[in-house]
Amino acid sequence: MTASELIKRRLGPVLKRHPDLGMIGRWIVMKPIRHVLRGIVMLSRDHDSFVVPQWAVTHFCEPVGNFPLNWGERLYRDSPGLWLWDDPDMPEYFISKLESVVLPIFRSIQTLDDLVAYVETKPLPYRHFEIDELRGACLHAARGDLETARAKLDDLRNGRSLWCIPGFAEAEVAAVVDGLGPALDKGDRLAIARQLANWEEARMAKLPKGFARIWEPTPFPVEQAL
Repeated sequence: MTASELIKRRLGPVLKRHPDLGMIGRWIVMKPIRHVLRGIVMLSRDHDSFVVPQWAVTHFCEPVGNFPLNWGERLYRDSPGLWLWDDPDMPEYFISKLESVVLPIFRSIQTLDDLVAYVETKPLPYRHFEIDELRGACLHAARGDLETARAKLDDLRNGRSLWCIPGFAEAEVAAVVDGLGPALDKGDRLAIARQLANWEEARMAKLPKGFARIWEPTPFPVEQAL
């Protein structure tokens, strides 16, 4: 049995209690997707025995093809131990932890502004979250905060970012600086929105097909301010 089949068989029945959740392969995703992705990926090196749930929130307003997990955390049991598939109480215990720990956060993040508020004001214990230059230039541009977006972009252009270490993320930095920079410089909100929409569509195309079925393309706040 594949990991996806095992997750669906063991957790599918309890997840049906929440119609705003969808199962896509090894993912449990909050529906719908509108610029913000809220999901849990079920990781494991031995998927027949146990699973490691890792939840995160992110946005699609950037030229990155993966799903960054740095704005999130593992879903832990109250007592040390693994989420074992052969534990008959595991599905109910998992959903109880999901309901108490993760879903309140997911449901509080509906918009890009909600995402910024969470990242800036609700850090997890022992973790300091920061909206860095690479992700921040795109995120703040999408929100319509062009001043903050330009400041982040200026840091990228002038090497004042860890992303600018030679050989580290040169392609990603160039994509943001060249793709978004001219429109930000001009304050061209329509051009900014077009670039963000192109990135969002490209990122969606790289994810499993199930994600596209719950994606609802919507205008960005930056263009609604026109």
